[in-house]
Parts: sequence; structure tokens; C-alpha cells
Amino acid sequence: MLRLLALLMICGMATVAQAYDQRWPDYGVSQVERGSSGGTSYFQGFESPCFGPPYQPGAGEIDWVRYYSEVVRVPSGSSSIPSRNGFNHAELVPPLPTAPGTNTGAYTRLGGYRSNFGGGYTVELDVYFDLGDPRVLSGINADYGWDATSAINDQSGGHRRDFIFHAASNTSGQILVGTSNTSSFAPVTNLAAGPHATISSTGWYTLQWVFRDAGDGSLAVDMNLLDGSGVTAFSQTLNDPSDVIASVIGGNRYLWFVFVQSPRIAVDNVRLNSAVREALFASMPTPGAALNAGSAVLGASAPGVALEVQNQGSLRLEICSCAITGPDAADFSVATCPTLVAPDTNQLLNISCMPSAAGLRSANLTLVTNDSRRGTDFNYPLLCTGIDPNAVNLGVPVPGPQRGALWLLLAAMLLAGILAIRSR
Repeated sequence: MLRLLALLMICGMATVAQAYDQRWPDYGVSQVERGSSGGTSYFQGFESPCFGPPYQPGAGEIDWVRYYSEVVRVPSGSSSIPSRNGFNHAELVPPLPTAPGTNTGAYTRLGGYRSNFGGGYTVELDVYFDLGDPRVLSGINADYGWDATSAINDQSGGHRRDFIFHAASNTSGQILVGTSNTSSFAPVTNLAAGPHATISSTGWYTLQWVFRDAGDGSLAVDMNLLDGSGVTAFSQTLNDPSDVIASVIGGNRYLWFVFVQSPRIAVDNVRLNSAVREALFASMPTPGAALNAGSAVLGASAPGVALEVQNQGSLRLEICSCAITGPDAADFSVATCPTLVAPDTNQLLNISCMPSAAGLRSANLTLVTNDSRRGTDFNYPLLCTGIDPNAVNLGVPVPGPQRGALWLLLAAMLLAGILAIRSR
């Protein structure tokens, strides 16, 4: 009886803490319809050098927002953590010093909020559980922890309910994972008292939310924890009969880290109805080949040359920058950069040259992309030739390097003939 009373008190405290208020991202915001959640997809693998989320959401922001925390793209191997896929992942860190109250965690709008359930959908996130985290090693119960929630909207596009994964350390150097609909904005101290998973090895795991019909017309959410091999390590289904799909339930809202009590949390591959995707860069001509823009008189434009960029992957290719460096960089320019290239399509980058001096002009073009397999930087030598219109042309052919020997021979023969005539 006492244990039941204690559990009820804990649940009641969590419910009070969970009361939907200004601490929540996009509090009171009902977004415009962006189609059904079941018929759309979103993926963020943090491979793009363009990634740099705002601290506060803009009107059209559909990706990550730092809020009062940080979400930073880092290369594989940072803090001795290899990326789950590709060359980069992200780190979430504790709140900024200016964070008001408990408004801390970064979040993503998963490509935009929706008010149409669309038959159901799945949200997934790869997260790195690090048993070497100093807060896990402290031996203090719940010294380490975080909450990650994926919320659903009602049919007006407003917030309906959160579905939360709780992670908290225990006194044995392990991390426990449980689920609920409520958060106290602090690590849960009694996860071992209810259904939970025990993380006993460091590595990448997947948090998975499956939003579906419970079979009676109400919403059910399967909260699954998958290990690095994709095997289900833990599963719990949350259901409230009042969440009637036909009249109440809408589409996806955010994926939000409510708080982070750790030096860093590594995350990768955030997705809605999507497998892990990648952009694959290719070009004609291939990287390393020289691009010759032709010749022009000084101050005029050379004919130019086009570089065909191809995306052979399943994710939108982002060309974040086209940097031109080298001795004559100021003579060259690239049109339509930065740019985006859809999967299985191509796009031309037109390269121009306006030579500022006579002779061969040279530079180097570097394209910086979100390719997660072949590399992020691709280089091309740039060439063009400047012609000085004021150069004097005497009409006397100037021997080139290949004709030098012949000219010397002819000159010697001519000199020998002159000497022979004089000797007579």
C-alpha cells in the first residue's frame, strides 16, 4: 500500500511538471498543414557543412533549432566517438548560461509540423550511450540523464501529447532507459521500479517511436530501443483511449531533448519515415580535371566552361560553397553556388573568367558538399588565357620550343653560306 502511494505521488509530481506551458518549444503554435505525416519523410545526418541551426525558430524553420542549448556538427572521432554513419554526427550539450529556467533542449521540427495522421508514421534517432561519461562513472544514482520526446499534434496543428524516452544512470555504472508521457526536467531516479532497459555496453543505439492505430481507433505509440545491430533491446507501448485518431489526433510535431545532464550527448541520423540516406557526389569532368574557360582580351569575358554536378545518392546533395583560391582567383567566378541537387539529377555550374593580365591565368575551385561516403571536398584546377590587345605584332614568327633546334640549324646553314661566298 505504501509503495503504491509512493508511486502515485511520483506520477502526480511528474504530471504537474509536465503541464504544457511556456517551457515547451513552439508553445501555443499551430503550424500550417504540410501534408500527412504518413506520406512524408525527413532525414538529418549532420553531414552538411551548411548545418548551422538558429537559436530561436524562424517562421519557416523546419529543421533543428538550438533553443537554449547547443547542437553542433562534429567530425567522426570527436570525444573518441565514431559517427554512426558517414564523416560527421552532432553533439548536444547542456544549456547556455542565458537559458531561462528549465528551457534547455535543442529540438527539430522533423521537416515541418503536420495535422494529418496519414495512417501512421515512424520517428527514429540514433544516440550514443557512453558508459565512460564521468556522470555515469560517479556512482551517484541519476547523476547522468536526459529525456528525448517525440510529440504529436491534434487536428488543428496544436500540441496534443509527448512520448518520452528517459535515460538515467544507476549506482552500478549502467544507464537505464524507460518511457512515459511526462517529464520533470530532471533525470528519473526510479527507472528500475518500472519497465526499463539496462545499457551495459557503450555504443550506438536507436530510439524508435512507431505511431499507429491501436486497433480500436485510438493512438498507440510503440517505444522501441534498438541496439547497434538493429535488434530490439526494449519495447513499451503507450496508449490513451482519449487519443481518437478519427476526431482528435493529427500528425507529427517535434523531436525534443527536454534536458541534457551530461557533458555531451552524441546523436546521428534523425529521421521520419526514412532509412539512413546519403548524398553521393559525381561530376563531369571528374574531380581533379582542369577546367579551361578559354581566352579573352584583358577585361573581357572568356567563353567560360560548365561543370556538370551529379547526385548519385538518395539524399539531397548540398553544395555549401564554391571556394576559388590561387594566384589568379580574382579572375574567376562560379554562378549558382551554393546550390542543391536532388537525388538522381544533375546541375551545371558555369565558370567564368575575365583575365586581368596577359598569359595563362590559373586558380583552384573547391566544392564543399554533404557527401557522406566519397568525401566532402572536391577540387578542380581552373585555367584561362589573357590576351593583351596592345601588344605589337611585327609579323615575324617567333619560334616555339619545338622549333628552336630547327631555327638554329637554319641560321647556321645561312651563316655558313655567307662565309663561303666571301671566301671566294
